[in-house]
Amino acid sequence: MLKKIIVSLLTISLIFNLIVIDNYTFAEFKDEIKAPINLVRNLEKNQYQVGDEFIINYTIQPQNLAIEDVYPEYYLVDKEIVLVMDISGSMNDPIYMNQNKEAIKIREYIGKIESDIYRYKVNIEYMLLWWYTTYTEDLLKDIEENLEGIKESVKGLKTNKQRINRELKKIDNYIKSIRDSLEEIKANKNVRRNKSEIQKNIDNIMKSTEKIKKLLKINKIAKIEAMKFVAKRFLEKLKDDERIKVNLIPYETKAWDSSYDGKDFADLSDIEDYNELIRDIDRLEPYGGTNIGDGLRKAYYKLKNSPNKNARKYIILMTDGQPTAFSYDKIHYKSIFGTFWSKEYYELAKVDVLFYLGNELNYRAGDGTLLDDNLDLKYAKLVGEKLIKNGGLEIKSFMIGFSNDANMEKLKQIADSSGGYFKKAEDGNALDEVYQTLADEICSDLPIHSVLFKETIPAGFDILDVSEGLQIEGNTVIGNIGSITYRLDKERKEFIAEPINFWIKVKANRVGKYKFGNIEGENESYVKYKDIDGKDRIKYFPVIDISVYETDPPILNAELFIETDSAKLLNISVNEPSFIEILYNDEIIDTIDCREDSFETGKMKKFTIELQQDIQDNSLVIIATDLSGNKVRETVPYLNLTSVKLDEYEHNDLNRPVELELSTESNSIIKDITINGTKVQENKVTDEGLYTANVLLRDGLNDILVTVKNQYNNITCRTFKVDIDAKSPVINAELEGFKLMTNFDEEVKEVWIEADLNNDGIISEDEIFDKNDINISYNESHTEAYIILAEKFSNKQIKIKAKDMNGNIGFLTFKIPKLDRILDHGLLVNSIQLKKYEDNSINIVNGYEVKIGAIFSIDSEANTLTLHLNKDGIDNVKLLGEFKFDLYVIDENSIIRRVAVNQRDVNIQSSDNEIVVNIDLGAYSDIFENKLLFVYNFKPLVENLDTRGISILNSFSIGESIKDLKVNIKHLPKIE
Repeated sequence: MLKKIIVSLLTISLIFNLIVIDNYTFAEFKDEIKAPINLVRNLEKNQYQVGDEFIINYTIQPQNLAIEDVYPEYYLVDKEIVLVMDISGSMNDPIYMNQNKEAIKIREYIGKIESDIYRYKVNIEYMLLWWYTTYTEDLLKDIEENLEGIKESVKGLKTNKQRINRELKKIDNYIKSIRDSLEEIKANKNVRRNKSEIQKNIDNIMKSTEKIKKLLKINKIAKIEAMKFVAKRFLEKLKDDERIKVNLIPYETKAWDSSYDGKDFADLSDIEDYNELIRDIDRLEPYGGTNIGDGLRKAYYKLKNSPNKNARKYIILMTDGQPTAFSYDKIHYKSIFGTFWSKEYYELAKVDVLFYLGNELNYRAGDGTLLDDNLDLKYAKLVGEKLIKNGGLEIKSFMIGFSNDANMEKLKQIADSSGGYFKKAEDGNALDEVYQTLADEICSDLPIHSVLFKETIPAGFDILDVSEGLQIEGNTVIGNIGSITYRLDKERKEFIAEPINFWIKVKANRVGKYKFGNIEGENESYVKYKDIDGKDRIKYFPVIDISVYETDPPILNAELFIETDSAKLLNISVNEPSFIEILYNDEIIDTIDCREDSFETGKMKKFTIELQQDIQDNSLVIIATDLSGNKVRETVPYLNLTSVKLDEYEHNDLNRPVELELSTESNSIIKDITINGTKVQENKVTDEGLYTANVLLRDGLNDILVTVKNQYNNITCRTFKVDIDAKSPVINAELEGFKLMTNFDEEVKEVWIEADLNNDGIISEDEIFDKNDINISYNESHTEAYIILAEKFSNKQIKIKAKDMNGNIGFLTFKIPKLDRILDHGLLVNSIQLKKYEDNSINIVNGYEVKIGAIFSIDSEANTLTLHLNKDGIDNVKLLGEFKFDLYVIDENSIIRRVAVNQRDVNIQSSDNEIVVNIDLGAYSDIFENKLLFVYNFKPLVENLDTRGISILNSFSIGESIKDLKVNIKHLPKIE
């Protein structure tokens, strides 16, 4: 016995350890989850003259992530935020802010318009005419889109509405005039005058947006009131998200705690917690100094002491000035300093001991400037380093400098010490923008916070200007370019993120050929970020070639059209007399000599070549040499469809999602994808020339036109013919007893059913039934399937699913009625016919023997039948004779065969007035799912039967199916 106990304990221990090991393995050795991020940088051209200024545009384009590719632990995450808010005396100072929500939106739209126009003005300076018209049209579309938002927001303004609408009307007229000028340019009419007219109208649009901004009434309010407004808008954006909890830490000379119904964090989905947090913000009043370190210290311990160890943790600190106070340890204060005011006792080396980093009440706060002007800053940096950065928690911290008065350099030092991020807000509206951006980041299901960018510009170029958030350090540009925020699209079951765009403006100073992104063999153009799985990653921008000439080089424009493998046309345009060579695989395949041709100033001349070569994995190379000897070398990108991937897909239409794998040159953009005449994607960044397009194709042959643009702005348009099967099986079904007969209009590979058995509205894994769970058989051609149902499907709506040989899954919703294994129970009148009255009763003569039958079916789930004679055990009824039975397999008309039942499978319990019979038919699988007839002899005798007779019940049951038969025992009728 003792050995058995020891063995059992060892077994339990082993199982437990296996479970622990398995969990550990899942946590520590699961696949890396990387955000699929593509990078590209592009220019309007790659050849410049010394002195030219141009913009390099950068795009970070996150690709969509399928929900099944991401572990739920990454996105079903709770979030805890501590808002650390400055309420020092200076927060009573006034600052500019417009608190009208509509005005805030209008300013945002105007900001987008102004940014688009600025980028446009820089890029068009050296643009070819074709690109000029296209680029201007794109600008107008962007402006109009933002104008619609402005017009809608103006409706909610209370002041200056009419005057603003007048300016909007002017902008509409300017846009119309620009379009008129573009039409004339396209017709080669007065190009120079029309371009000048377009520029004037764009300047007029800028003037009107400036007037609109001035017409938006801006008030001066106290900083504390601006902060309250911003904080409440921030919380409003997070409201109702049950994953987000928030704590408020206001600080002045010292920081203060907040709690919500005894809890450290307010649950934003709880209306009482939310309202209490809002009331706490409304009650804030400015007073005292600025102890940034104490605010951070309190915030750290709020997060550390939280019982939710798996929550993402955030600290958002706002201050309007530099630190002016610090917290110190009361115990060490006297022993180290003697008298606080005596500077001669001050030793800098002991400052760490003096500073208070604990979480008790045994500390004081005060002004450190009497001893050391930087003591307050040192304390804040120490808290940031020791607690926020290295305190054992992974905390995302953001330090926000509010107003022009904030000492930005000191706040940046504190942010750096904390391993966090610094943001600047010069007025109330800028502060609101910062907090709204942070709210978006925190709401993100898969956030990648603060992407760091670095670009080293080769010698020979001056850096003139950069996007907001970037900094120029010598010939290097670095900075935080924002965050990638993946949001879950529940309908598409994908995580989707918006691209990030930014730019650098440079000036060419020296003749030469340059490779941007390759400095002495090292790629110095990259973004660095902490990925979804928490790992640090670096992603490099592709190298781009830029040539700088002393005199203007020839300008090329090339377009390759591939409709079929045999039909390939190459259009080459050039702006001056040149000798042009076309190469493929380093061999010259054609030339164009236009050195003696005449050219009109500002116009391109186009040449068309029909190519015979099969353009596959290498790009065409075009070399143009002008009369001055300037040589330009460009490529025309190759474009291949490397694979077409079709996943299994459930649908009842004739469309199917398809994954197209495209390959082309590195540093290229998929300009657009058109399927069967409809544009479905545009301006998609490749990953070093590779791009996966998720598209919807129709059943049969599809025309897929793909246009790719490379770094030289040369394009290739190629048509691919893709034939797919997008037709799912059509399903018909009919129920016969427990057998569901299904048929299909094509061969199927697999059939299964789904049923919401627990009525929770969700189909879980244990509610999906295939051949491993239920009996499913097929005919030889797999165009029919026979499904044996169990009683659990009674009165349920099921979904029958069938997958064809190409992965299309069709479905049919089918209502299952109440299933009953027992078809009938009554008096046997001939070989298989049973008789009974409508009330499920029969009449028999007292003391006479009759044969009673039950028609039923059994299967592997229910195969034990029970017969209970005189179920209610009425005392004065005696059951005479030996119990006998027979079992038959039958069809609709006759007995097919008798089933020999072994006596060991029969259990009979009997008394004078009651018999219970249990027959286990589990071993008789050859009769499963057949129609069966059970016949038994029945001879009841009732002594002293009165003239009315008596009724008893015989019960026949299989599993949950029961058929009671009411037996009316009567006297033998007298015949006169």
